[in-house]
Amino acid sequence: MDNSQKERLRNANEAGLITPLPVCRSIKRVAFELLAAQPISLGGLSQAERNAIVVTAVADENGNEYPVSRFGDMSWNFTSERTAKNTARTGLVVHWPEDVPKALVEDAKAALYCAFRRGRHRGWRWAGPAVAKSGKEVVPALRYLATLGLQNFSQVRALHLSDYIADRRREVTPKSIVNNLVVIDLVWVFHDDVLHPLPEHPWAGESLSSAAGRPEVERASCGRTAKTPVIPRSVQRAIFTTCEARLDGAERVLQMRDRGKIPAFSYRLTQIRDAVLYLIQITAGMRNSESVGITSGCWRTEIRAGVPFHWVRTREHKTRKGDVEFLVPPEALRALEILQKYAEPLQKRLAEEARWLADQLQGGRSANGALAIGMTVAEAVQRLNHVREIGDHLFIAITRGKSDHLGRGSHVEVMSNGACIAQLKKLARQAGTDWDLANHQCRRTFAYNVANSRLGRMGLVFLKWQLKHSSLSWTQLYCASPVQDQALYSELEEELVEARLELLEGWAQPNAPLSGGAGKKLMQTRATPARDLQQLLRLTAETVELRSTGHAWCISGMQVCHGQGVYDPTMCGGCSQAIIDGDQATTWQMIHLENLRLAAITDCGPAVSKKAMRAIERSAQVLTDLGVPLPTEKDAETYGREGRLQ
Repeated sequence: MDNSQKERLRNANEAGLITPLPVCRSIKRVAFELLAAQPISLGGLSQAERNAIVVTAVADENGNEYPVSRFGDMSWNFTSERTAKNTARTGLVVHWPEDVPKALVEDAKAALYCAFRRGRHRGWRWAGPAVAKSGKEVVPALRYLATLGLQNFSQVRALHLSDYIADRRREVTPKSIVNNLVVIDLVWVFHDDVLHPLPEHPWAGESLSSAAGRPEVERASCGRTAKTPVIPRSVQRAIFTTCEARLDGAERVLQMRDRGKIPAFSYRLTQIRDAVLYLIQITAGMRNSESVGITSGCWRTEIRAGVPFHWVRTREHKTRKGDVEFLVPPEALRALEILQKYAEPLQKRLAEEARWLADQLQGGRSANGALAIGMTVAEAVQRLNHVREIGDHLFIAITRGKSDHLGRGSHVEVMSNGACIAQLKKLARQAGTDWDLANHQCRRTFAYNVANSRLGRMGLVFLKWQLKHSSLSWTQLYCASPVQDQALYSELEEELVEARLELLEGWAQPNAPLSGGAGKKLMQTRATPARDLQQLLRLTAETVELRSTGHAWCISGMQVCHGQGVYDPTMCGGCSQAIIDGDQATTWQMIHLENLRLAAITDCGPAVSKKAMRAIERSAQVLTDLGVPLPTEKDAETYGREGRLQ
């Protein structure tokens, strides 16, 4: 970006012409009334009453609601429940097996329906795609039970399931076993809603994860090693060069398409799209669902202190953050502008299909209620709603299968996760590498590159925000070294234990002042004599996880604040999992001064004032606990002038 462009952006920014863009997305229509009328519990209902329950439904623009799947159907369609548009339609339909005793299938349905409507933990209902995935993956387990001659779940014992797990362990990972059996676990959880409940705990008192050989600790970020590989620098260089070459020649290819020399689905055009996909994922660290969720014009540039910042807005689904923005380099905006030109004819085709479907819904219907095009009304409404929702998406492609208004045996669809992986693998081969490229590798590589850049490990807080993680521990896992040297890790572990032991020995001294919830508890334990204090401290050092936030020591692991105390120190002041010692006293004096400066601001409203007063009370309490005097006015003047204490 040259100086003249920066000047134009600066002028527009100061004039208020550059503002956050609204998300370019249609309103999702949901059949609220029809679905709200369905029971959330199946207890006491006969099989006939269950069969009539509506599982999924759609609503049109006039508010009319239509059932899509009922409990008694042998296929459940969750396409209307899709939020992340990169989910393939084939993964959203559950085909219940007909070669399994009906009682087993019906109770599996009941357990899955309860999870979908009520949720299992804390009332969180399962998302439609998760229900569809679980319904598809339980089929092998149901067929296994059928081969044993079992007719319903009241005949199933823990031994039967233990044998199934032992057989499957020879073929698949513990995670796959959990996926196969999670519905049977739900049959135990919702025992009042099934007709033939399990007579005993299916995993003999253990959790499903433990029974499958996947302890709960492995599901958390702590203690794990990253399995997704970091893309080697040489491979990154080759692929990036190929993508840049494609974008440099994109204008000529697009002009050929506009003149009718190549079709809108030409391979030369999809090569441009795939290059943009890689560049967006490798330069922004987006998940695949966030990347393919980018819509027309949803990016912006602003200037702060003379520095241009470029943002792309999309929707985050995994942790339910909703609409989010990602910081991207200027090259990403150039790539998106090219992609928008690529997508225009396909977006036009989607708009034409939407008008065609709307006309079909207004036309006549056959005796069985089907439309002239062979679709049911519910199918047409479902497709129309989807077409309107994806009408401004950019990562779209022509997919073979059900035909649209053109009757060519194809229609336009958002690229699925699997399609993106296939295209990235092809891109890597065309770049002259044999690397098995995949979506998530781009995200992991982005995190690793930033963590090892000039930002250093101080960039972890930025990465946590950029990657939209819920915990800083996950960010640390993404940034970990791709070279897993177990001998080196053992040496590091020994050094960590020794460092913890040294800390604990200092904290165990009778006159060592401590603050924080855990620090005060530690002071109370000094009154209890120990037979072998050194052995006790070493055992503690080997088992307790200590993390430094710079202003406190944290023993919480994945609990409490999930890492927010790193950038909000006052959270550590009253936290039950924090230990603050005398070595951090100077830091807390500066924190206290910052809190006083925040309290001096009077034009930010009562909420900020109250937060500042709470922060002052906490930092003052920490300093009092440590026996350190509160900063004087002279200290405040020095800190305000030099940014540090004498």
